[in-house]
Amino acid sequence: MDKWANSLQHLCNDVVFNPVLTCSSMTFHTSNDRFSQWARASVVALITFYSPFAHAAAFTAEQLFESDRLIEVEITMPPANWEALRNESDRSNGGFGKLFGGQASKEKRFHYYQGDITIDGIRIPTVGLRTKGFIGSLNPERPSIKVKFDEYVDQAPIEGLDRLTLNNNNQDGSLCSQYLTYHLFNKAGIPAPRVSFAKVTVNGEYLGVYCNVESVRDPFLNKHYGDASGEFYEGTISDFYPNAVENIEAKNKRTEKDRSRAIALAALLETEDTFHLEQVEKAVNVDVFLTFWAMESLLGFWDGYTNNQNNYFAYSNPRDDHRFHFMPWGADGAFSEGRGPFGKGDGDQPLSVYSTGMLNHRLYQASGIPERYRKAMESILEDIWEEKEILTQIDRIRELTKDHLHDGQRRGGRNGRGGFGRFGGDPNETNSQDAAERNTAQLKRFVENRRALIESELDRWPVTLNGEPRIPSYSVEVGKVSGSFLTQWKGERWSTLGEVGQASLELTLNGQELSFQRIAVLGQPEQQRRWGRGGPSGNSSPNPSIRFEATEAGSGREVTMDLTVKRDAFKSGKKKIAFNGSLSLTDPNESENIDIFRRFMDRKSLRGTLKLIQAGTEEDAAIEGSINLEIWENRGGFGRGR
Repeated sequence: MDKWANSLQHLCNDVVFNPVLTCSSMTFHTSNDRFSQWARASVVALITFYSPFAHAAAFTAEQLFESDRLIEVEITMPPANWEALRNESDRSNGGFGKLFGGQASKEKRFHYYQGDITIDGIRIPTVGLRTKGFIGSLNPERPSIKVKFDEYVDQAPIEGLDRLTLNNNNQDGSLCSQYLTYHLFNKAGIPAPRVSFAKVTVNGEYLGVYCNVESVRDPFLNKHYGDASGEFYEGTISDFYPNAVENIEAKNKRTEKDRSRAIALAALLETEDTFHLEQVEKAVNVDVFLTFWAMESLLGFWDGYTNNQNNYFAYSNPRDDHRFHFMPWGADGAFSEGRGPFGKGDGDQPLSVYSTGMLNHRLYQASGIPERYRKAMESILEDIWEEKEILTQIDRIRELTKDHLHDGQRRGGRNGRGGFGRFGGDPNETNSQDAAERNTAQLKRFVENRRALIESELDRWPVTLNGEPRIPSYSVEVGKVSGSFLTQWKGERWSTLGEVGQASLELTLNGQELSFQRIAVLGQPEQQRRWGRGGPSGNSSPNPSIRFEATEAGSGREVTMDLTVKRDAFKSGKKKIAFNGSLSLTDPNESENIDIFRRFMDRKSLRGTLKLIQAGTEEDAAIEGSINLEIWENRGGFGRGR
C-alpha cells in the first residue's frame, strides 16, 4: 500500500463515520483500474465531511497566534509515552556537558512520541510530541512540548506552520516575557516568533497557561527572508570561534553538509588581530545586528546571544549576500536586572552594552561601532520602547491568564538578579496567584525604570567594557584509558569504594602514563544532583552507574571515573553501550576549601566504548566488562582559559 493509500486508511480508521457508510464497506487499492469511481467519490465525500484535516484547512497560523484569547490545547497519548516524555524533561537530561564545555552528545536528548492534539476543538491525530528545554526550563511536572505534525503521517493541518512550540514559562512567573520580547523585536524590524497563550491539558491533567511560540524553521525563514536555503543555526551556549563553531547546532541537512560561512566568521572573530571590520561587514549585516544587540541589552535579556552566547538563531540570508542575521529565542528570561548566574562582574559592566558574545565584543572595539551602537539604542528608545504601551500589554496578559494558572506556576518566580528566574520563587507562597502578582509588579518596575538607567549611560558615552569576550566551550582530547573489570551491584550508593571489585586499567593523561596502587570498582545507582529547588524528577528512577576509584602510586592522587548507562541498556552481552562518562582527578595536597563549582568544572569527559559481559541491578549481581575510552578536557566557557 503506497503512502497515499496508507494515510487514507489511517484516516478512515480515525474518523467516526455514519453507520450507513463505513470504512470497512470499501476495499482500497492503489492501482487506478481497481479503484472504482464510486469508491473515489465516496472517499472524497468522507474526507470533506469527516476529516480533521478538512476542518483544519481553514485554521490558519494567524488564528493560532491571536494573543487576545486563550487557546485550548488538549493532548492525548498513551500513558507510557507521556511518562517517558516527562522523564526526558528531568534535569539529569539537561545538557550539562554542553553547558560546561563538553562536546554535545550525538545521542538525542529528546525523542518524539505519538499522540493526538486538539486545538480549539479541532482534532489533529497522529502527531509527534517531545519535550524541549535546556536546564532552567526543564520541568517534568509541566514540560514544554514540541508538536510535529508530520512526524508519523504526511499532513499539514495548519496553514503556514509545520509544528508547534508550547513553552511552560518555567522561568517567567509573569507569563509576559516571551510575548513582550518578541513583539518588541518584531517592532524593531528583527524577525522574531509570534506568541499567543494556551491552556494545556494532557490526558485530562491540566498543566496551566503556556506560551504558544512560533517555531523558527523553513516556513518562518521563507516568510521573513523570502528564502530558506542559507546556512541556519541555533546557538545554545555556543558561539563563532574556530575550536567551538561545530557546537553550534545546524538546523537543517543543508547546513550540516556546509558550514563554510560559519567557519569563515569564526576565523574572523578569533582574536583582535584576525578581526577586520570591513570583512565582518561582508559576513554579517552589522546594522541589523546592532539593533539586535541593543534590543537584548535594553530588554535585560541576560540569557541571549550578546550576554550568554545562548538562545539565538543565526541565518545567512541568500537575499542579503549571504550575510548573517541574528534572531532571538528562549526569551522567558528577559526583563532581568543583572547579567545572570554566569555574568562577568555585574558591578563593573555597563547596563547598556552586553559584551560576552564574540561578535558584539569584537565589534565594540572597532572604530565607529560604539557611535553606531549608541544611535541604534537611541532609535529604539525613541520609536520602539513605549512604556505606556508595554504596561498596557502587561495588564492585558495578567487579566487574560490570572484565573487559569497551574499551582506549579508559583515556582516561576524571578530572583531579582536576573538569574534562573524559576529558582527565585518564594517557598512560602502557597498559590500561583501570589507569584504571578509579585512577578508582574517586578516586571512593571523594570519597564518604568529602564529608560533612565540606559540614558544615564548614553549621556556619558562611550562606556568602557571590561575584560575579554567569553571563549565558547569546546573540548580537546588529553588522554586515553582502557581495561577490564569484574564487580557486583549494590542498590545503595557507597561514599567510598575501598577495595571492592577487580579492575586493570591503563591510563595516559597529558602524555603521562599513570600507575595505580589501588583500583576499586562498583555498580550502583547514579548520584542524582539537584539544580536549584527543582531537582530530579520524582517519577524517574536513577540510572545504573559504574564507578572506578584509583589511587596513583607515589603521588596519592585520586582518580574517579563514572560511567552512567540508561536502565534499559544495562544488560548482559551488550557489546557497545551508550553512556555518559566523567573523570575527576583530586590531589590530596590540594586545599580542602577549593571551590566546589571549580572542581565540578574541571571534570573531564569520557568517550568511547563500554562493553558488558554481565550486568544486572539485582543486589550483588555480577557486573563484568571492558572499556576503551578517550579522555577529553573542557576549554573555554565560564571563566576557563583557552
